Amino acid sequence: MALPARLTAALGRHPDDLTEDDLQRAVDNQIPEGVDLDWKKDFYQGTDAGKKELAKDVSAMANTVGGLLVIGIDDGKKDHAHALAPFEPDPRRGEEWIRSVLANCIQPVVPNVGVRSLKSADEGKIYWILTVPPSTQMPHAVAMPGNDYNFRVHVRHGTTTRTLAESEIAQRYRDRFHAASADTDRLQDVLTAGHEHLKTHVRTPPAGRTRSTWEPFWISVAAVPTVRGNRALTTQQERTAALDRFAKLADQAVTSFMQPDHPALVGRRQVRFEGDPTGQLHQDGSFYAALILELADQPPGSSPKRLYQRGLELYLVTQVQAAAAWAVETGAGGDLMLSAQIHRFDDGITPVRLVVSERHLERGPAGPIPRVPAQTTANLTALATDKHEAVITAYTLAADLFADMGTHQPYLLTPEGDIHLDRLNNDYRSSLTGW
Repeated sequence: MALPARLTAALGRHPDDLTEDDLQRAVDNQIPEGVDLDWKKDFYQGTDAGKKELAKDVSAMANTVGGLLVIGIDDGKKDHAHALAPFEPDPRRGEEWIRSVLANCIQPVVPNVGVRSLKSADEGKIYWILTVPPSTQMPHAVAMPGNDYNFRVHVRHGTTTRTLAESEIAQRYRDRFHAASADTDRLQDVLTAGHEHLKTHVRTPPAGRTRSTWEPFWISVAAVPTVRGNRALTTQQERTAALDRFAKLADQAVTSFMQPDHPALVGRRQVRFEGDPTGQLHQDGSFYAALILELADQPPGSSPKRLYQRGLELYLVTQVQAAAAWAVETGAGGDLMLSAQIHRFDDGITPVRLVVSERHLERGPAGPIPRVPAQTTANLTALATDKHEAVITAYTLAADLFADMGTHQPYLLTPEGDIHLDRLNNDYRSSLTGW
């Protein structure tokens, strides 16, 4: 989960990994509260007032820079960690209760709040640790009808929380809409730059041949995180290290298809690579990569050529996973905007038949390659940590592309995030590395 880097530096480790010993060191070092850190002695009451307070604290952090709420630390009224104060848990107010309050009392809901209890050495007692990621959907309002908290918008202000005035709320909404427009523009920039790079690579003749007739069909995925990352990519050493790291991350995907060739190629605040795959890794966590699509003609020279759904679907899952892994590597967060497109470089207009396997050659009508990209948005943390989320996202992209080609739905992928392994032949099954 993307959180302010200051927290990890101050606490000695990522907030997701904190132990009671870490909390004790925070007390010993008198680590102060801030816009991204709130020590709380007592757990929230089960009353309306307690629910409002919980919703206010979480929404205020999401409306600022994100951060950490640790419940069970006494600040001694001095705005710093003063003493450990673990407490006995209430079985009626556990994780489910916390998530229910956040879901019902904040609009829009703050996505991906981390909620976990931490056992204390003091037997039977616990702490609660809430991690609040920075949000791209702010402002988040505390919304409890029938009271003075109805649609109040709060932010962290130093070590306290304050309520925004109407004019400030209006500016936050303008910022949200502007950010959404900027993300769309950024995705288009990444698409354009990536496609130009791909065209240059494809149309460079290898060993006297014309690659555009040798490798005419490609599937590309472009991605932009809504909370940008920042990884230095301005020297050869930095680009080489980034490409090496990306190769290791991509090797953890569902398949082994996303392995870039070396050496790393230069680009402005990016590292580029050519071959199969061809792509660009941007400093801010944006991503573009294209893979060769194999078409079959049976018998040779027959028309239309056949494009197998199975390979294309597995390619999409792997590209989605690789895009998410790179974004997280740069420190990006929020959502990941994705765009998938099929390309042809043989200047041909002959139709292509989409088929599910060698035994089902006539499935679906023959048609042109779709010209409009398929696009979707998914939570970056979920994509990076759960392969099923990557399958769901790839399913969405594939379904749109296939619909344009006259096919109802993907063949291997399911909307629940599973893969029909029984529908894979030995070649595809052998390519699976992480399923």
